[in-house]
Amino acid sequence: MKMQTKIFKKDLYRKFLLFSILPIVLLSFFFVLLIIKEKHDLILSEHSNIIKNIQYNINNFNQDIKNIPNLLKGVKKNDKKKLLSDILKYKNSINTIMILNKKGIIKYVSTKIDKKVFAGYDYSKTLHFKEYMKKKKDFLSNIYFSNLSDSSLISYVFELNNQIYIIELNLEFINKLVSNLNPSSLSDISISIIDKNGLYIIDTSNKLNVLNRNSFYTTNLYKNDITKKSENTLIKHFNKNSDKYNYVSYKIFEELSWMIVVKENNNEINEYIFNISLFLLLIIFLVALVSIMSAKKIVNSLVSPLEVLTLSINKFSKDHSSKMDENVRSNYNMFSTLIKDFKYMQNSIIENEKSLKQQIVENQQKDKILGEQSKMVAMGEMIGNIAHQWRQPLSLISTAATGIIIEKKYNILNEDSLVETCTVINENAQYLSRTIDDFRNFIKGDRTKRTVNLKEVINSYLHLVNPSIKNNEISLILDLEEDIKIKVYENELIQCLINIYNNAKDALNEKEIKNKFIFISTYIENDKTIIKIKDNAQGIPLEILPHIFEPYFTTKHKSQGTGLGLHMTYNLIVDGMQGTIVASNVIYKYENIEYKGTEFVITLI
Repeated sequence: MKMQTKIFKKDLYRKFLLFSILPIVLLSFFFVLLIIKEKHDLILSEHSNIIKNIQYNINNFNQDIKNIPNLLKGVKKNDKKKLLSDILKYKNSINTIMILNKKGIIKYVSTKIDKKVFAGYDYSKTLHFKEYMKKKKDFLSNIYFSNLSDSSLISYVFELNNQIYIIELNLEFINKLVSNLNPSSLSDISISIIDKNGLYIIDTSNKLNVLNRNSFYTTNLYKNDITKKSENTLIKHFNKNSDKYNYVSYKIFEELSWMIVVKENNNEINEYIFNISLFLLLIIFLVALVSIMSAKKIVNSLVSPLEVLTLSINKFSKDHSSKMDENVRSNYNMFSTLIKDFKYMQNSIIENEKSLKQQIVENQQKDKILGEQSKMVAMGEMIGNIAHQWRQPLSLISTAATGIIIEKKYNILNEDSLVETCTVINENAQYLSRTIDDFRNFIKGDRTKRTVNLKEVINSYLHLVNPSIKNNEISLILDLEEDIKIKVYENELIQCLINIYNNAKDALNEKEIKNKFIFISTYIENDKTIIKIKDNAQGIPLEILPHIFEPYFTTKHKSQGTGLGLHMTYNLIVDGMQGTIVASNVIYKYENIEYKGTEFVITLI
């Protein structure tokens, strides 16, 4: 009783403190938000100045390059080569100047680097020449890399006096520009410049992005943040590599369709906000201390009369035969009403206990009936699944037996063929027996997991479906990791693989795929076993894909399927083995040919 009174007092203390301290907390929170907004505005202003600086210099570079044709106009033929040499000499951004005829044959080359390009070389098959011949107007090429140069390159192509000029430019000036942006004050800032195809021109935070020709469009920053935010806004992005948030802003340079991205970590603002929050916390603590002292006096005046009431109620809760003391009184109308209501409740409880016992008996009988119904549903589902899974083995047994009869009738039956056919019949008969045992065990729930070699399990599965693979002219591509040990229900895993194979086979035949492929791969990832199975049957329609694991869902004729195969596979993997199974449409390449199909990914612990 004393413990309950203490808890009640504490609850009143908490409520009193809540209403006394809450206004201060809200004001403090509002104050912190104002500080954060001001800091964000300063960061955005700093980013904008950096972007404007870079954009200004790139504009000058772009305009400077496009003025070259004007310099060459009106220059005599004898003086043109000297002018080109001077341009190459004094413009650090130019690596090579080439003059080609309309057929793409180089007539003149001048270069700063030891480049193996010479007059007479056929340049017509290069992307720059083809693009110019297609557009027939001056243009700056996309970013590209040459094994003859350490930096990224672009080419400016234009035509003058029936000759095509190709000026190869390096972008080293951008690196110098970024390095001159006061590195002492920008130590936490990184700058990235992206070309119109998503390739990095420069990335101060990771130079490998430039060297490895990584695409910025595949990053989470681009996909999750930049595509959803407008230019000149401050974006808060979580960097998984550093487990920190970065502030990001960007600007698209319309002239070249380049993107300038500025990133800054938030260490400074976090430290600043922490100090402000610590100060406000101290103020809240002092206010709370004063509030506690006031709360004690107020709470004690309320709790004392309530203790008498709760003591009487506590005795009755332990023994219904004990009646509440008639002398219990209270000066508070709220407590007096509570006493009257409790007496009424006491009489109602006694009456309700009698009817409750009768309801318990009736509910027990209903539960028994529902249990029997549930058992019948499970048995019906098991029988449906057995019928679904027996179809193909029975067909193989029937075909094999018929083949023996025909070969015997025409005296072409030999011993090897007989042994092979009988082996197939026996294997499928054993499989039918194991199948019914597996499903019976699944319904009974008394299965035992065993640690097995995954490759051996898959080989056993392939042995069962090998005749079907041959008959349907399917090419099986395996990539199985050795010595993967896993604790599973072996026969159920084989059953799941067969279900997935049957669906892939039916899809390949239904869509009349000429070259049929099924790929199976296994590997370990993050201490989990992964099994991937994919085909090239053009995939599953998107409106159907979310429903393929539902019971009785099928797009086939009733004579071909019941829709239980993938549903049972899902139950065996998820409920039986505590794993996961996911299906998705994929596009992939095999032997330089692109295919589209469905991929099932099974993950087991």
